[in-house]
Amino acid sequence: MSAPGDLQAKLALLAQGFRTRLPARFEQMHAAYALCQSEVSDSAHWQELYRLLHSLGGAAGTFGAPEMGLAARRLEEKIKTILAQNHCSIENLNDIGTDLAALVQMTPPAPAP
Repeated sequence: MSAPGDLQAKLALLAQGFRTRLPARFEQMHAAYALCQSEVSDSAHWQELYRLLHSLGGAAGTFGAPEMGLAARRLEEKIKTILAQNHCSIENLNDIGTDLAALVQMTPPAPAP
């Protein structure tokens, strides 16, 4: 059985890994969003962006960035609506771009040593 200190150290290491991988996650999201912009009617691109946001939403809440997790979930819901309606207006597209930019700004700082 692990000591509580060991568990805390493991969780801190996982949280650090989450923060380290955030730039790559955001790059993937921006790439998927760019495809959504260029091929608005292709649901595969929207589904990929939805999947990436869903993954971020769960991980962010787990690793100490609950605001980021909630923002990702809200954006995920917007995309779910677009998928259900099978339509995306230019306003929706611009709104999602703005929300993605705001999401990047929510990157949690590294904890103090």
